Amino acid sequence: MKLPILLLALLWQPSLHAASVTIGTGGEQGIYYQVIKEFCRLAHKSDPTVQCKPQASSGSIENLRLLQAGEIPYALVQSDWLYQASQGTGPFAKQPQPELRTLFATHAEPFTIVVRADGDITTLEQLKLAPIDMGLKSSGTRQTALALFNVLGVKEQDLDLKSVADLSEALCSKQIDAYGLVMGHPNRIVLETSKRCAIRFMAIEGATRDQLLQGVKYYQRSQVPARIYPGNLKATPTFAIAATLVTNAATPDEDAYRLTKAMLSQQTSFNEQTYGYANLFHKARNKIGPVLNAPQHPGEIGRASCRERVSSPV
Repeated sequence: MKLPILLLALLWQPSLHAASVTIGTGGEQGIYYQVIKEFCRLAHKSDPTVQCKPQASSGSIENLRLLQAGEIPYALVQSDWLYQASQGTGPFAKQPQPELRTLFATHAEPFTIVVRADGDITTLEQLKLAPIDMGLKSSGTRQTALALFNVLGVKEQDLDLKSVADLSEALCSKQIDAYGLVMGHPNRIVLETSKRCAIRFMAIEGATRDQLLQGVKYYQRSQVPARIYPGNLKATPTFAIAATLVTNAATPDEDAYRLTKAMLSQQTSFNEQTYGYANLFHKARNKIGPVLNAPQHPGEIGRASCRERVSSPV
């Protein structure tokens, strides 16, 4: 009779049967889904009791709403919308989320506007008269684009905004004249577009970028790296946000600690074929600190403290 009792005890050990946690991301073909899929693979490899999986969504703003509703425990979101949700500003003025807590930033995401190389679009101002795709209506990309157009003095209702199924096909077949994405590079969609037709990137610089960044914590100067795409010989100036893994204050410290530790312990093994790899934050100082726009979860703070004690000389 002892054997069944022992077996039952083993089966009931929570560490051996940890429930799989869901992490809100973006579209299944997008970088958020792919990056979290890879981090979850690394987490399970590091600690077999840690199981997580990406959940497709329309993007950051939907992820934040799902977090608030308690429908998901974790999410990857843009730093700009994380800040506004935490502070109760912008689209979150009526439903602030002061309970948001950050774990770490995964990668930088330059705002990237792609046009045809043989097209007529040469200035940002021309975009307001052209058919363009700037992300789904509820996505962080759409809201980031609108922040840029606001600086240019253009309102959403004055733009010819489209939502196409295939950005590459739509741009190269002239259904749209430009598309914008908040993305890490290299990016699958841009690579596919460059194979269909010659492309170039719109520069966001000078007074426009200065005004956009003025007094804003969640944007930083950035660029689309050179020589990643065909014909892309020079870096293109723009601005960027940081993709940030977040949860709520109610998440147990131990859960946040174990997930973060498992995700980051083998980051050197991160699949280099994962899109956005070039913008991945490898150094600890880039994952935490000023780049985070909401309070850190105590579980992640504890993990960072342990890492510092282990790595510091005696």
